[in-house]
Amino acid sequence: MADLTPDDPTPDDPRDPQSPLTRRELRRREEEHRSEHEASLGEDRREYPGQPDDGNEGHDGGDGQGQDRGAADDDAVVVGTDSSGTPVIVRPAGRKGYQTVIVNRDRSLDAEKQAKKAARRKRRRRRNIALTAAFAAFVVLVAGLSFALKAILPDPVAEDYPGPGGAEVVFSVNEGEGAIAIGNRLVEEDIVASSAAFIEAVNQSRSENTIQPGDYPLQKQMKAADAAAILQRDGEGQVHYVAVNRGMRLGEAMNAVSESTGISVQDLEAAAADPTDFGLPAEAPSLEGYLAPGEYRFPVDAEPAEIFAMMIEPTMAELEEQGITDESEQFRTVTIASILEAEALTDDYPIVAGIIENRLNPSNEETGGYLQIDATVIYGLGQRQLQFSEEDKRDASNEYNTYAHRGLPPGPIGAPSTQALDAAAHPEDSDYYYWVTTNIETGETKFAEDYAQHRIYQQEYRDYCADNAEICG
Repeated sequence: MADLTPDDPTPDDPRDPQSPLTRRELRRREEEHRSEHEASLGEDRREYPGQPDDGNEGHDGGDGQGQDRGAADDDAVVVGTDSSGTPVIVRPAGRKGYQTVIVNRDRSLDAEKQAKKAARRKRRRRRNIALTAAFAAFVVLVAGLSFALKAILPDPVAEDYPGPGGAEVVFSVNEGEGAIAIGNRLVEEDIVASSAAFIEAVNQSRSENTIQPGDYPLQKQMKAADAAAILQRDGEGQVHYVAVNRGMRLGEAMNAVSESTGISVQDLEAAAADPTDFGLPAEAPSLEGYLAPGEYRFPVDAEPAEIFAMMIEPTMAELEEQGITDESEQFRTVTIASILEAEALTDDYPIVAGIIENRLNPSNEETGGYLQIDATVIYGLGQRQLQFSEEDKRDASNEYNTYAHRGLPPGPIGAPSTQALDAAAHPEDSDYYYWVTTNIETGETKFAEDYAQHRIYQQEYRDYCADNAEICG
């Protein structure tokens, strides 16, 4: 066979016109070669899943210590470490196979830290979601139990007294006080059992009246609803409340009316200037003694004359009830009753009324018609103390000084009660001319037929006052 030069075609070279390879054979070989290559790539993908079909990544610098380029790192697979512990990976290198490179150690550690942080964040997120879900379930459970218990258990009942109540008391509502403050003070004074019961009664009341400042007649240990009804003036229009106490003087009563109604004392005095306007005797110097003790509720638009007429009416009705219709006799009875109210205890009213009648008899040898009553002197002095000086006792300028003037004083000295009016109308007969209360605390009173015995009892009173100066004044 002849020698072949490099430029000579091989026997099988298709370029040789004489080559036995046909174009069909050439295509068949190319297809086999392509099939073998694709099969090889398939094996690579099975061993290293996720690699691309063909590699376009760059290669390292030729000393085997290649650096990553482009997206090659994303397709790299760690297969182990070298003798120094450095991670070793393989990455696709196109159709020529795989190339072994050394990964950047610092980059690998950073990636590991980031992966750990991401894992921790994921765990915390899962834990927070679980805790939130558990708390929400707990809230729903508690709410469900609350509604269930509320449906099963009865509502707590506020403590309340059964009523109707005991001793009468006057309760004052102050300016600006609301239901809560009023309820608390009602509890403090043992008028209602609990503030809650009172507030509930106020809220359930159908009264359109609000609780106004003033004095109200209540009772100890009364039902909260009853207290609320009185304070709200249930069934009444808005009113002013005024309380007149036994023995209260006219000036004191006018001040009480003024404070409650807002009418000035001057306007009240002007309205009361002429007692005959109210049907009183001509000899009555004022309305003193005719304003009956008690509790009054005046309409807010009531005029002064209407107010006084309402306060006088009970006294006149009681006199008529006792059969006393003569004006002069009415005046005398009211005057004596006012002295009884100031000088004696309720149980002693009848006997003291008889003593006053004995003293007024000008023929009696003990007093000769002089009443000699301290309460009248004190009234004339405009005082409220129990004692006065000898000079005051001799002062004839005091028209109410019954030591210096015979007979009754010019008029009543205070507001007499019904009991005092009844006693003055029906005095008890006796031979007594004197009486003195020897113990103010107990009310012990001693009676005497003559002045000598009376002086002994007076000394007992002085000794008592020496030991109890704060009481005698």
